[in-house]
Amino acid sequence: MAKETRTIYFDQAELVRAAQVFCQLHERAVPGGWLTAVLVEPETVGRVRLRFDADGRPPAEVALSYAEMAAGLIAYCAKVAIPLPRYGLKRLKPAGEGLALIIHLPGDAGEANAAAALDKRTLLAI
Repeated sequence: MAKETRTIYFDQAELVRAAQVFCQLHERAVPGGWLTAVLVEPETVGRVRLRFDADGRPPAEVALSYAEMAAGLIAYCAKVAIPLPRYGLKRLKPAGEGLALIIHLPGDAGEANAAAALDKRTLLAI
């Protein structure tokens, strides 16, 4: 059975926007000031750190786990109309100075979608 893998690369600017979306949705504070660094830590650590500097204040950081960052990226994709498949195993991997969202689609995703559509038609017919 054929399988599909989709990879979407996000640069640092997109990571910042996705982190901001996540923080807004989950009511987490983002420090004021200028973003000076996006630090993507290895998969073994599984964390993304955003470093902010502001005039007269010490630098501040926001740390998001890979799971939180993935949720932020998915929400960001929805916000800017980047289509993502509903079904599939999603994971993050460091890629250069950014992150890659890797989506492994099961070979039977089409069948799952067809079954979901059939269930909706059945419910509508009742």
